[in-house]
Amino acid sequence: MELNKDNYQLRTDGNRLVFTTPSFRAEKSSVLPSGVYSKEFASMLLASAVCIPAYMATGFIGADLVILRYVFVVLLFVVIFLGARRFIFRERYLKLVLDRNEKQAIITFPGFFRGKTEKIPLSRIKSVEMGLRRFVPENIDGIKFVQRISSQHGSALPGLDDVEEFITLSLKLTDGTERIIYAGKTEEEPEMPVKEMSAFLERSH
Repeated sequence: MELNKDNYQLRTDGNRLVFTTPSFRAEKSSVLPSGVYSKEFASMLLASAVCIPAYMATGFIGADLVILRYVFVVLLFVVIFLGARRFIFRERYLKLVLDRNEKQAIITFPGFFRGKTEKIPLSRIKSVEMGLRRFVPENIDGIKFVQRISSQHGSALPGLDDVEEFITLSLKLTDGTERIIYAGKTEEEPEMPVKEMSAFLERSH
């Protein structure tokens, strides 16, 4: 069986169930619009930060090599931009593997350079449950003051006072703790594979 949704992928292969998703953080969104601050924008900033000093450092080159200087800086920008987008600011995925043969769940949490892996015996997983997390702004007066000042300077910051809600999918453990394996905005109304995961775990015990 295989399920491919916009925010996750679920695949069962015999005695293994594999769940992967890029949506696993239930946290307040950035105040910067996603169209402004993106992975491409961050990669461009990094490439620019390296190329500007490189351009200045090659200023001693004679007039007959000016074109070579420009070509070098442009190539450097392209290489750093593509490398940063592919290796540093890449899409990161959480991966969950439920393995009946090994009788354990393996959760791989992505990191900036290296991810973290946690192994949990299937016998410790009590259930798979959906939940709801809300982020409510605390200092409303302060937020309104910041919005008013930013608007006066022509750089409005919308969304500072928004209440954000996330639908979560978690593994509930027998010791009372949980491991969140999915978190998506409520307006997205994701269809969660609770039944598929629960059925797989029931057959594993």
